[in-house]
Amino acid sequence: MTHKLQRRNFLGKFTAAVIGSVTLGSCISGKKEGISQTVENPVLTTSQNSISKNREMPRELVMKILDQKVDQYMQISFNCAQSSFLALKEQFGLQGAGVLKALTPLTGIAERGETCGAVIGSLMCFGLIYGRGKNRLNDWETYRQSLVPSGEFCNRFEKEYGSTMCCNIQKQKFGKCFHLTNPEELKCFQEAGATSICSSVVRKAVRITAEIILDGPKTVHS
Repeated sequence: MTHKLQRRNFLGKFTAAVIGSVTLGSCISGKKEGISQTVENPVLTTSQNSISKNREMPRELVMKILDQKVDQYMQISFNCAQSSFLALKEQFGLQGAGVLKALTPLTGIAERGETCGAVIGSLMCFGLIYGRGKNRLNDWETYRQSLVPSGEFCNRFEKEYGSTMCCNIQKQKFGKCFHLTNPEELKCFQEAGATSICSSVVRKAVRITAEIILDGPKTVHS
């Protein structure tokens, strides 16, 4: 599928986008030693229901919807971290307005060529689904289990692009690594078709994430 996307234009006028916000809630239920028991969390139930509904849909339909969401948000935000997270958040009924805002500077870790924003946005989704909240910080088992889908994602992404690092992915896609904190390098990056090319990476990251979520959790022994 070929998408003609507007290239990034950080040097021009900013595009304003209003994204509906919801309150970030921790997904907590059950009882652990030394931790007060909480009632079933409606936020977790909502995401579980949404994930179940997505599992009943034709998988390729889910992927096409996610592709469209990624392209839409990349054109609005020019931000791989926010676009990957928001597409998955909406599709799987996750909470995370605070997370979305916090992802703003995490495109290649502040555009320094470090961890790809699409990797970070995807990992945030795994954390919301499989992670532990404040009242369960000593839940070792949940921590260990959360590493299973996250590790699988990183392995599959790395197999696709040879690295999870933005600079290395740029070398594969553009033939060089741009120093994006330099205005001249940033301009060259934009003119090389950054939004369209980076969108393809984000779409792939989101598809890998969705496939892992739809397949269901695997377990690991502590």
